[in-house]
Amino acid sequence: MFVPNPSATTASPSDSDIAQLVGLLSNLMPLLLRVQSQEQPFQAGLGNAGMPNPALDRQASESLVAGIIAGSLRTFSAYLEVNAGRHAGLESCIPIVTQAAHRFAARDYAEAFNLIWLAYRAIETIRATDPQIPPLRAGGWASADQTSSSIH
Repeated sequence: MFVPNPSATTASPSDSDIAQLVGLLSNLMPLLLRVQSQEQPFQAGLGNAGMPNPALDRQASESLVAGIIAGSLRTFSAYLEVNAGRHAGLESCIPIVTQAAHRFAARDYAEAFNLIWLAYRAIETIRATDPQIPPLRAGGWASADQTSSSIH
């Protein structure tokens, strides 16, 4: 499995921002678990749906996280399907995404999320050595020859 070497990058002014983002993402699951246990009603006008219900809160937070992970897995798969054959360095990311899919199927969302982060990091590391590889954000994961759509 490809594991990027964080010390291989050079320092830049945005390193602290990236470190902060990594810390926030690492704490996503505990945060969601804390939110579910809070006894705060939702906005007025929701009727009984606004009443605190830990079981529903847990189900909603798990559904949210599962949706985020599933979307990331779909877009990673599409990105790698289009680009891994064209850029040999990206092939090392396929096992990471495959492992993330297996962890997702096992409902191990924390590990699936961690593996998705590793895949993001690995692709950015590979792109740093080969600028011909399209960025992950280009066209919403689309390769350079694909068109993107807007949510507007």
